[in-house]
Amino acid sequence: MGKQKIFFFFLFLSVFSAFAQKNKKQELIIITGKELTPEDSNKVTQLFYSGLREKVVQNQTLAIDYFNQILQIYPANHFALYELGMIYFKKGDLTQAKDYAQKAVTIKTDNEWYWLLNANIYQQLQDFSLLNYALDELINLAPLKTEYRFDKANALFMMGRADEALTLYNKLEKEVGLTDQVLQGRQRIYLKKGDISKASADLGQLIKNNPTDVRYYLFLGDLYYSNHMADQALTVYQKAKEIDGNNPFTRIAIAQILESQKKTDEAFEEIKAAFKQESLGIDQKVKIIIKYFDSFPDTLALKKAQELSLILTQVHPSDPKSFSLYGDVLYQKGDYKLAQMQYEKALDLNKNIYAIWDQLLRIQLYFNDGKGLVAKGEEALSYFPNQYQLYFYTAFGYLQENNASQAINYFNNALNFDIDNAGIKAQIYSGLGDAYQSEKKYKESANAYEKALAIEPKNTYALNNYAYYLSLRNDDLAKAERMSALSNKLAPGNASFQDTYAWILFKLEKYADAKEWMLKAIENNPKSALQFEHLGDIYYKLNDVNNALINWKKSLLLNSKNSLLQKKIDGKKYIE
Repeated sequence: MGKQKIFFFFLFLSVFSAFAQKNKKQELIIITGKELTPEDSNKVTQLFYSGLREKVVQNQTLAIDYFNQILQIYPANHFALYELGMIYFKKGDLTQAKDYAQKAVTIKTDNEWYWLLNANIYQQLQDFSLLNYALDELINLAPLKTEYRFDKANALFMMGRADEALTLYNKLEKEVGLTDQVLQGRQRIYLKKGDISKASADLGQLIKNNPTDVRYYLFLGDLYYSNHMADQALTVYQKAKEIDGNNPFTRIAIAQILESQKKTDEAFEEIKAAFKQESLGIDQKVKIIIKYFDSFPDTLALKKAQELSLILTQVHPSDPKSFSLYGDVLYQKGDYKLAQMQYEKALDLNKNIYAIWDQLLRIQLYFNDGKGLVAKGEEALSYFPNQYQLYFYTAFGYLQENNASQAINYFNNALNFDIDNAGIKAQIYSGLGDAYQSEKKYKESANAYEKALAIEPKNTYALNNYAYYLSLRNDDLAKAERMSALSNKLAPGNASFQDTYAWILFKLEKYADAKEWMLKAIENNPKSALQFEHLGDIYYKLNDVNNALINWKKSLLLNSKNSLLQKKIDGKKYIE
């Protein structure tokens, strides 16, 4: 044991004999008092009760000050020393706590609570030698409290004195019987020694004494399984299942072994049975489902995760975690509509979970649900006004709802935050470019797109939209062509990007190339009225009026409200 500093107050003592252990002497703090005047005695009492009052109302700083004032008057006041030790222990300052607690017990050696505080401090410090000594004192002071002897057995085990610990556990068994505490203590010793037979014998006796108590079967099964005796473990678990088929922990244990034996279907049936029991906590169930995520997008893993998640919502219908996780599984599966429903159910239970709002708004953005983005985005912002992503989602909602001015406000609100995600920041500037374009603020629009591409030069969204709007204004068509070509190279097969490139080539009077790219766009998206109209325009410029009319009519069938298109058909000519 390490030596500790000795304090001298009015009287010198070299060794406190009660603290001698084995052949080592433990020098402890020695404090003596002085005779107090009636005035000092009254002041100490007042300070003590003031300190207690502040301690009760959690004003630790003031409580510490009051108790320290007592020690300035009377250093040997063990009540104040103990209270200071307790305060620092609860604060996690074990060094200070140890100092005060040892002083208190040095003055008042027969106080059980003082020794208990010291024992708790030594336990936290993992100083098992001092813990063992403190427990000896506690056992002497309270010989009927078996918990101190159990703690001592544990301390002996941690000190490497397993045989002494085993002897103590055996003595305790004679007093209290073969309890879980005795059993678990002895198990650790047997396992450390590698004596599986004695460990299993203990458990076998417990099962014999308590044949309907599933816990002991689980203990024995776990013992076998942890020692690579899977067949024996499975036999024990199956017996436990016969006794109580609704015990989820038995089912999970059986599933673990069946899985290792490649009996995956049987294992999954056991897991499902366990999931149907509310006694298996939702957090443990969540951990099991999340393990399947490692195998996504494997269809079997997705199917199992979805089935378990559905059970989760049925067994725990009042916990938003169940619906949120079910939504996550469906999201991974690509079933966004059903995922959206689960996220909304989760939010009905608890609207203060940001991650669920984020997932819900991502889905609405994917579906271009402008109305939903605005409604849910505004609601989410009422709970989380400091999340820039919510301004981002809501801004796109306003943009899709043709409210460009409000979109500009929300995009700029998002930019007021310190955004560490370069991709989202680029998307915000791209959205601003779209919004300013709608407001015919072309300079601001171009500036926003340039900022987006400065952050992310290969942002296909910004490249395509910037190029398209330049072409609409007949502004720097050469730059528009370069950007559009790059977006198609980065995202081949995107009908919208192909349409943009074809239209820019049309503006550059490269009609043959424009036709080739527009046909690609229509092949990838055969239901776009705009693309058929553009193809008709291209055919007209190629002097193929018949094909121009055919494609204009196809476009009109898809969008009968296009009055300009009707004029083209009626006049059989291209109109700007």
